[in-house]
Amino acid sequence: MTGDEFVTGPHRVDTPHPGLVHALADLWGQVTIAGGGVGFGPADPVEEVRAAASSVIDDVAARRAHLITIGRSHELVGAAVLVPGRYPVSRHTAELSLLMVHPDLWGRGWGRQLVEAAVSQARAIGVEKLELVARSGAGLEEFYTALGWVESGRWPGSVRVAEGDDRDRVWFTRDV
Repeated sequence: MTGDEFVTGPHRVDTPHPGLVHALADLWGQVTIAGGGVGFGPADPVEEVRAAASSVIDDVAARRAHLITIGRSHELVGAAVLVPGRYPVSRHTAELSLLMVHPDLWGRGWGRQLVEAAVSQARAIGVEKLELVARSGAGLEEFYTALGWVESGRWPGSVRVAEGDDRDRVWFTRDV
């Protein structure tokens, strides 16, 4: 199935189910292999992706992060992770630390819906300012700018996707 006719969500996950680590790791791997800028390169070990997924779900279960998902026929096909500021001086802020949509659904508006749901969740928990970090070279700068985010900084060559493929780390901010 390649259409989005049966996609549901976005949904906020309050209590992660036992299979969510596997589902998130699988989605993360598929997005990575397709060239998505989600923190890993295609040659990175599957165990590292699974450990990252497990860490995200642990944070959601402990209420240190908020997970918003979209699904298709009982398959996780999109996720956004919102991490509120931890310390008193930053509790009015949060980071959109992860945004992924299954490659079959790229360009169909699901990423936008996940970002909008994350912004709504931020507003609901009293967050006033959001930040995120994206890597250059994947069309993300244009995507986030179109959604009202403002580029706030850039670190040239600080993301090594593969040997000889260095990209910029780009910081974005947005008022809620």
